[in-house]
Formats: sequence, structure tokens, C-alpha cells
Amino acid sequence: MTDQLYHHIQKLVPGFTTEQEKIAPFFQTKTVKKEELLLTEREICDTIYFVNKGCLYLFYEDNEDKQVIHFALENWWITDYKTFPDGNPAVYSIAAMEDSEITCMSRENYETLLLQFPLLALYFNKIHERAYGAALYKQKTFATVSKNDFYRYFRSTYPELIQRIPAPIFASYMGVSLRTLRGFQHAYIS
Repeated sequence: MTDQLYHHIQKLVPGFTTEQEKIAPFFQTKTVKKEELLLTEREICDTIYFVNKGCLYLFYEDNEDKQVIHFALENWWITDYKTFPDGNPAVYSIAAMEDSEITCMSRENYETLLLQFPLLALYFNKIHERAYGAALYKQKTFATVSKNDFYRYFRSTYPELIQRIPAPIFASYMGVSLRTLRGFQHAYIS
């Protein structure tokens, strides 16, 4: 467990005062290389990931094309939330978008941690509420604005992130061709 994760927990749940050493055994920190797969579709999903440094992305394969649906940057958690709760085969894959340092926790450790330290259930509830709210907002935005306007919104809201995401991955996330994305980029610069 990293100090970064421990401080993130304390930031969201200020009343959490358990010593870091008591919860550290539930976590494992490691580095992953760009494009390294952490989870593949149909593999049992039994791990949740916290990004200390770098970026991960969630996607599924459709006719051999990656359909990107979510990113996780520093201080974000990611897993296949469809299958992590019940241990079914994953419907999504997770890969590193860039060289990253992540902290992982198995489903078994997650459940044990929440039973032993109930305030961490509040922490994860806050994490999941934020993630669900962001997913709903993306869905609304996709339904109510043009792809060009979504690109402008994303670029102005997340200027550092847009520079980190490779164009093919961002085009997939937006649901447009690489050519269309390049047109948005050119129009934005002009």
C-alpha cells in the first residue's frame, strides 16, 4: 500500500484513523508497462486497481476493434464492476494506457477489509457513487450534445488528460473514427 492511497482514504473519510500498517497487508503495489493487460474478457475478475501513477483504461472487443468506455487516472479505482462483485467471467478488459504504478486488491481481501474496517465501506461507497455519477453524466452528455461539442467539453474540462490519451484510444472512447477525431482536433486548433 502506498502513502498516496492511504492519504486518499483519509481525504474522503477524515474519521478513518486506523494505522496504515494494519491495512497495508490487504494491498499489493506493482508497476505495469504500457499496453500490459491486467484483465481480459472472459477471465475471472477478482481484482480491483488503484492508480498511483499513470493511466488504465477499460474496454471491450467488437470485431477486433477496442471499444474504450472508461479511463482511470491517478487516485482513481478501476475494475470490471459488472463481474467483480460476483466472480463471473469479465465482460471487459483492462490495460495500461501508459507505464503505470498501481495498487491492487483481490476480491477476497476487499471483502475481508470491509468486514474488519467498516469505515472503508464508506470510502468505497463514495468511490463507487462518484464513478456511477460520472458514467451517467457521460451517457447524458453523449445523448444531448454532438460529438464535436463533446470533444470541446472534454478538452476544456480535462486539458492534461487529453494530451495523455493516444488518438486511437480517444476516438474509440468517443465512438468516432480516427479521421473524424483528427477533424475535431484540427478545428479546435484553428
